Amino acid sequence: MNTIKTILLSLLGLTFSISVSAQSFKEPVAFKLKNGMNIIISENNRSPKAYASFTLDNKSFENKKDGIVEMLNAVLNEGLGKNADFLFNDNSGKLATSTAEFDEKLTAMASKLQHIEIDQKTFNIAKAKLLTSIKLQDYDYDQTVNETSIGNLTFADVKSFYNEISPEKTYLTIAGNVELNAAKASAKKAFGNWHNPNIRKNIAPLAR
Repeated sequence: MNTIKTILLSLLGLTFSISVSAQSFKEPVAFKLKNGMNIIISENNRSPKAYASFTLDNKSFENKKDGIVEMLNAVLNEGLGKNADFLFNDNSGKLATSTAEFDEKLTAMASKLQHIEIDQKTFNIAKAKLLTSIKLQDYDYDQTVNETSIGNLTFADVKSFYNEISPEKTYLTIAGNVELNAAKASAKKAFGNWHNPNIRKNIAPLAR
């Protein structure tokens, strides 16, 4: 499935379960930030919440080691509270919150993505948790994500993969009870200053 289809299905999935009989969708609006990040906004004023999905373009992980996306997600999820409004799984980060708190929560999710602090200890903890999850089969992982593929991944692999992620390889889908201009402003505030150099300086050196 290509990225556009994935994004559209994700957008529909964000709001479909709310009320099948009382939907009030407006035509989705798509645009790019100056840094190349792709934004898609779909208003539905009958939704009880505002939603956002940060998605990597499939090209971001073509020819990468199996499980690298899930491993990065595991690292990103370290430090998030149990009641966090956003979570990273599959190839995306997902946010669900009230309209009033959407701007604040989107900024927090963007900050987590842009200023991740990866070190060997965090990687080891995240890897152990992911391996346990795979053993327990408590999530529907792709068949390429297994104990062998995750066991073969190193801190250097995750560091390298993270450093290659840049705005033009990502999509931000905003849906639900949002107002178009306000959602645009929130997207620009959260991700408008994102550039690769600002990410890399936050990665700890490889342990020796």
